[in-house]
Amino acid sequence: MSAAGPAPAAGLLRNIAALYGVQIATFVLPLITVPFLARTLGPHAWGALAIAQAFGGLVGLLVDYGFDLSGTREVARDRDHPQRRAELLAGVMGARLALMAVGVAVTLVAGQIVPALGDPLLLWAAVAWGAAQALSLMWYFQGLERVTQVAGLDVAAKVAVTAGILLLVRRPADAWLVPALGAGAALVSNAYALWLAHRDTPFCRPTWRGTRHTLRLGWSMFVFRGSAAFYSTASAFLLGLFVPAQLVGYYAGAERIARAAQGLLTPLHRALYPRFARAAGEGRAALRQQLPGGLAVMGGAGLLLSVGTVLAAPLLVGVLLGPGFEASVAVLRVLAALPVVIGVNMVLGLFWLVPLGLDRAFNLTVAGGALLNAALILLLVPPMGPLGMALAVLCTELLVGLGLYAQYRASRRSRTPHAAALGG
Repeated sequence: MSAAGPAPAAGLLRNIAALYGVQIATFVLPLITVPFLARTLGPHAWGALAIAQAFGGLVGLLVDYGFDLSGTREVARDRDHPQRRAELLAGVMGARLALMAVGVAVTLVAGQIVPALGDPLLLWAAVAWGAAQALSLMWYFQGLERVTQVAGLDVAAKVAVTAGILLLVRRPADAWLVPALGAGAALVSNAYALWLAHRDTPFCRPTWRGTRHTLRLGWSMFVFRGSAAFYSTASAFLLGLFVPAQLVGYYAGAERIARAAQGLLTPLHRALYPRFARAAGEGRAALRQQLPGGLAVMGGAGLLLSVGTVLAAPLLVGVLLGPGFEASVAVLRVLAALPVVIGVNMVLGLFWLVPLGLDRAFNLTVAGGALLNAALILLLVPPMGPLGMALAVLCTELLVGLGLYAQYRASRRSRTPHAAALGG
């Protein structure tokens, strides 16, 4: 099975179809588990689960280290060089194992000083889930544009987790089983994906030198992921620092629905990103030629998802969350604007700035958004609770979008050394 040569249009369509198969499973299966868990756990235990999973997601973010972007970019560039890909794969695996040790240390401290993380069993199950998710090799196959090889693994793991939740979770005290089942399924799936990767890629043992090099390589994307997570995946955890778990449950229910809608953009982004990374290697003019198409696809899809979520908010909350979650409707209507905003932001940042190597400009914009979000949380959450958190997240994404647009305009006028090297 050769990695040589760019995939034709038919290959791109197959990758998009495979990624949408994964994302549909990600979207459809929660239609089963979310109503079941909301009713079985109730708002308080649901909120506690959301806080723990948000913290576990932060640990997973540390372990992933942005390699789903930086690693994909490097694989796309070195797809015709198996030895370079082998060294990269070994470096990423070594870096992630080292970062898992850091994550364990952070969890030990957080479990002692953060009251909202008071259930040790739930906390460690959530951390295991976050770390196992971060060990995914989707980035590697995405860079090769061969995601069809691992898409089925991802779907099978999600189906197994869904079945386990329905069979085993019976009361609020069983909340820890939700992340524990997800961790187990992810580990099995990742092990098989690693075997697939080494079928045509030489095996290299991780070394400390290679690990350090890979950490430096992924640093800029880690800064981006960490800053973005502050006002996205970490919001339930941050909200739990200010309000009781029951109020977090109202927010988490709405956020799960909004993020599921937003997640339908992920297959498009993952399928298109390697194309933009390669176009940047041909020069800035080639990348600019592709940008309008990317904006039409990502922005148009985001707009449809946002409008649909706003209109269907009461129905979605009533069906998916059930009685007792009426307060989630207003929160969902605010968060429903995220898909269209994030779709445009992805084009400006991930399809333009990152492929051109303008990571610093990208990261400064996103990091500024994290600082802004912190200020908005302090201003809006104490008086408004969950609705204040939703407004803080949306306002942050909008202002980040304005910053990314300003960076895009500036980068079109200037010739950076990187751009000159690319012939832009």
